Amino acid sequence: MKKYILDLTSIQLKAYLKVIINQDYRINQILDWIYEKKTATFEEFTSIPRDFRQELDKRFLLRSLKIVKKEQSILDGTIRYTFQSIDKKHFSAVFLPTKGKNSVCISSQIGCPVMCAFCSSGKVKYTRNLTRGEILEQILQIENDTKEKVSGILFMGTGEPTLNYNNVSLALSSILSKKEFAIGKRHITLSSVGNVTAIKKLADDNFGIRLAISLHATNEKQRKKIIPNNFGFTIEEILNVGKYYLKKTKSRLTIEYILIKEINDSSADAHKLARLLKRYDLINQSVQINLIPFNPIGDVNFSVPTQEAILKFKNILKLNGITANIRQAKGADIGAACGQLGR
Repeated sequence: MKKYILDLTSIQLKAYLKVIINQDYRINQILDWIYEKKTATFEEFTSIPRDFRQELDKRFLLRSLKIVKKEQSILDGTIRYTFQSIDKKHFSAVFLPTKGKNSVCISSQIGCPVMCAFCSSGKVKYTRNLTRGEILEQILQIENDTKEKVSGILFMGTGEPTLNYNNVSLALSSILSKKEFAIGKRHITLSSVGNVTAIKKLADDNFGIRLAISLHATNEKQRKKIIPNNFGFTIEEILNVGKYYLKKTKSRLTIEYILIKEINDSSADAHKLARLLKRYDLINQSVQINLIPFNPIGDVNFSVPTQEAILKFKNILKLNGITANIRQAKGADIGAACGQLGR
């Protein structure tokens, strides 16, 4: 059975390649074709002798994903890709083009075990974790298809990245490597609903990427309604680990807060959120709040807040010295906005 080449770290791959190629410069050429040139077939490795190319093709699989659907927003140019894995499972990633910077929102699992009430991904039965290679190939396939360079990575697609920590961390090493994807740590954001143990490990492993914590509530009862499977961690523990992450990594922290009409969008909620952040010493230049108006999905009895409520919530935070932004939905017409990838 062929080995999926992207599942191997560069160190592992070099060890495998030594069996058939003993020249280091040839091995470095192969890595260059994979990561720098992002070539999709071994036949295109033209600086490598043909017999070596044939041997590589015999031993390794260079691509394991197939694009089975591609949808482009007429509103903002966002592209949603649906991939099919070798075992015939489907999952999505999103290309977010902006002037001077293109980002991709990638998935880390097939289905999501967290089952946030506002998110369609949680309604897709969790099947398995994506491998290191499947995580990385989403980026490669999108770059090849769009002919655009990706400069930002968002671990905000389907799945809870911290529940697939080993493969996500292996993928991060490749994304950060100057000899592979060479994307800067400040251009990578990982989102978590608050898996405290894994977030602490992410801080201690010191990748230095940006962390986004999906808080979404100001009290435990409210949060349980929005995030039924919250790992058993309290809001206090989650905010404390956010503070730990800031101190350890000297990076930035984003608190994500979905606004749902008559659930958590009142002025009282805004004041409670401000008091929470003040209590845990999280009002500073390294912390920002992303306010995310609920994006409608089927079979969910939630409503979009009024524009007046959204602006009032933001202004209350600003008056308390908090940096707050309202996230504009991207690709809403193709089901690519926050919480819509499960359809």
